[in-house]
Amino acid sequence: MEREKERLRIVIDTNILIGALVRDTSFKARLLKNKRVLFFFPDYGLAEIEKFREYICSKREKESTAPSFDYAIKFLLESITVVPRQLYQDQIPGAYRVMETNDPKDSPFLALALHLECPLWSDDAHLKRQSLVPCYSTHEFSGLLDGRDS
Repeated sequence: MEREKERLRIVIDTNILIGALVRDTSFKARLLKNKRVLFFFPDYGLAEIEKFREYICSKREKESTAPSFDYAIKFLLESITVVPRQLYQDQIPGAYRVMETNDPKDSPFLALALHLECPLWSDDAHLKRQSLVPCYSTHEFSGLLDGRDS
């Protein structure tokens, strides 16, 4: 239990998960398996991932040894807590107001980060423009991990 308190908590955006699904050995996939971090993902994002299934599968097929999409998503989700909308829905209106001019579809990610009082990990520039929670790019997130004690 003491170790859980020391772990960094972060909400991941769909683009991070898609990047990890496209290539199992990608830097993003390796970061998602980091045991020093608790990763959170809004359940809304699962529907978003499903919309990109065909694209992801077409990219995965280029690597002949890549396991199936279903296996890959199951493997990655072992390291990620998927949070039901009911737990963060009270934050959706405020998140929507902030995101409506940029990308309202990202409101659930911001709402979950607000609910958990933790940062976001996204490579979408428009999420960095909001000022309610810190938002780290993959490069920044990697540097943050490098700066933490093991």
